Amino acid sequence: MTEEIDAGNHFDFITSVMKENEIFLLRKAEEAYDEVLSLIEDAIDYIGFSVKGEKSKENYLRYSRVFFIHHILMPSSYAIQTDLLTGNLPVCFMELRVMLESLVKCYLADLKYPDESSFQKKLELLEKETKMKNGTKISKREHDFIEEFDRELGLNKRSIKLWGKLSQDWIHTRGIVDRITKEITEKSAAPSWTFIIPIKYIESDLDTIDELHKRISQFRSLLKAVIENYQ
Repeated sequence: MTEEIDAGNHFDFITSVMKENEIFLLRKAEEAYDEVLSLIEDAIDYIGFSVKGEKSKENYLRYSRVFFIHHILMPSSYAIQTDLLTGNLPVCFMELRVMLESLVKCYLADLKYPDESSFQKKLELLEKETKMKNGTKISKREHDFIEEFDRELGLNKRSIKLWGKLSQDWIHTRGIVDRITKEITEKSAAPSWTFIIPIKYIESDLDTIDELHKRISQFRSLLKAVIENYQ
């Protein structure tokens, strides 16, 4: 594979791997690939929702949710598709966690600071929030905001559970090490994504692709709840 990269056009190599991976996904993981494409379609639909009306420019500057849809949801959705096609599965999960954290904070910023005229100011105020722990005032962390988000929307801890899975399995070193070790133990081979990117998928990657399918579906459900709440 190294010789292939060194000898020719690296861009052509990347696109050829992406094409083969798309064929693999369409044949063996069509539902997972459809879920990724549906996330992109959601982003496009919500862009339309966010720019409607005479005050679309004012809303763009004022509301954190509009910022989220335009500058986090839209590009990150396309990025997940690109990374999926290159075989870069870990980054797909990482991007999904960033999207979840951003969704939570943008929703809470609009909810808690409705009188502020700038989404940036709202988010700054949110980041400065504190809580009491053992008689000491400490800064709130992502976990605190996500728990609050679940309570506000009556989500029965769905977002904190999703965030926990994404964090433990795909962000923290121990989670990644445990996953690779488990794959080698159970399948006698390391996952394809532990070598080089881009890389062609193999049969043993299907479990991880299916997990991505589930996590994206869970995120889309949370996203829908937020949009419906705004409407």
